[in-house]
Formats: sequence, C-alpha cells, structure tokens
Amino acid sequence: MSRPTPARPHKDGLTTLLKQMHQLLNLVQRVLSNFDTHLPFEHKIPSLPTINFRPKDLAAVEADTTLSQLSAGLNSFKLHFDWLLHWENQSGLVSDETKAIADRIQFINTLVHRQMPQLPPQSTTLSLPALNTAWEMFQTSAIVHRRLVQFCDWYLRALRVLSH
Repeated sequence: MSRPTPARPHKDGLTTLLKQMHQLLNLVQRVLSNFDTHLPFEHKIPSLPTINFRPKDLAAVEADTTLSQLSAGLNSFKLHFDWLLHWENQSGLVSDETKAIADRIQFINTLVHRQMPQLPPQSTTLSLPALNTAWEMFQTSAIVHRRLVQFCDWYLRALRVLSH
C-alpha cells in the first residue's frame, strides 16, 4: 500500500508564510478601517518600503529573491511600527493594535528566516523624526498602515505563486 509523499518543508513553510501574511493583512485592514483615509495626508516617510512591482512581475518571482525582499520589507515595517509605538507611549495614546501588528511582523520575519537561514542580519535602527502632535501621529500611522496593506497585498500574491 503506498502512502502519499509528504509535502516538501519549503512548500509547507511557504504555506505557513502565506497564512500568516493573510492574517497580518486582515489585522492591518481592520485597524485601517478606523482611519479616515480620504483626508489629505502631507506627511512623507521616504524610509518606508516601496512597492514598484507590476502584475506581470508575478510570472518571474523566485523564492530566494522574494523571501529576501519580504524579509527586508518586514524588518523596515517592524522598525516603523516600533517608532509609532514609541511616540504613542510618549503621548499616552498606546494602541494594542499597533503592538499586535509589530509582533505579527516580527513573527512572520522569523518564519522567513527559518525558510532562508542564510539571510544577512538586518538593521535594528532607523532614524525617523519626532512626532510632536496628535495630528502628526494620526497622519503617520495612517500612511504606515496603508503602505503595509500594499506591501502585504503584493507579497501575498508572490507567495501564492511560489507555493503552487
């Protein structure tokens, strides 16, 4: 009697990453729904990861490159959410959701590093400006959350391609 062959660990790891990224996207979208994102935000954050991919780029995704870029982006978002947490704590406007997102990002990045242990160490610091008013914190938080939604959307698509 033949047994089904077990799935490759790499594919299992990609499936886990896919599920975790989907949970992160859902969490961020839930938080973002509390923002009025139609307001004109003037705060620019050039240190945020940019998504410059086109749908046709999905046909050429490669595991090593995609996971490396995913890890670098997650690391950057973790630093940005830590920055938001710092200023929320300073102002007394602590958000459990911001902490939950930061923790989820860190967890997912740990999963990426299990898939690719050869990834280089990542920066643990980022020079970002002070957020002096509640309005600056609100704008900045909305921008960071919106960019994270775009980031998650792209990498969910890429991980789906890699896992099939």
